[in-house]
Amino acid sequence: MKTLSIIQREHRAIAAVVHCLDQLLREVRAGELDPPPFEVFELIATYMRDFPDQLHHPKEDDYLFPVLAKRAPELGTAFDLLRRQHVEGAKRTIDLLEKLEAYKQDPKTGFAAFDKAATEFIEFQREHLAFEESRVLPAARESLTEVDWKAIDAAFAKNDDPIFGDKPQSKFNKLFSRIVSTAPEPWGLKARGER
Repeated sequence: MKTLSIIQREHRAIAAVVHCLDQLLREVRAGELDPPPFEVFELIATYMRDFPDQLHHPKEDDYLFPVLAKRAPELGTAFDLLRRQHVEGAKRTIDLLEKLEAYKQDPKTGFAAFDKAATEFIEFQREHLAFEESRVLPAARESLTEVDWKAIDAAFAKNDDPIFGDKPQSKFNKLFSRIVSTAPEPWGLKARGER
């Protein structure tokens, strides 16, 4: 069941990034950030595109959900919903990057559209994480066998979060600094443990 720990750790990382985005938006709305933190906004969207959208979610779709659908039929169509949410989440990330580009080009008039897209993105991500944490992971813990976990664990063990993983990517250092200054535990202060 190493996968459950990995998924929960990755969910906490995604939640920390989303929390950071939410906090930055509040500060921009309040006029506390001038100029706007365009670089950090871009890092957030890039992280979401490169890690959850391209690595985390596909592994849930390809390895965890098919096996769990057989073992926990009571979840019914939940896996179809989650796969659709993964596709929708990736589209929202692309939209966020596009709205950010327009915002960068025209900070005065571009913020409203970016703020709306980002706020909807935050709400969407939080609801998706909450559903997986409350319904899918408990069912996996109860239903999957040791044999089931073996292949799933092998796939998820290869994940390496570019911010909080074993080899953090330096391009995300600015975002990491922002996260640890705004995020609650476990990602606040000393979140990486400075390996």
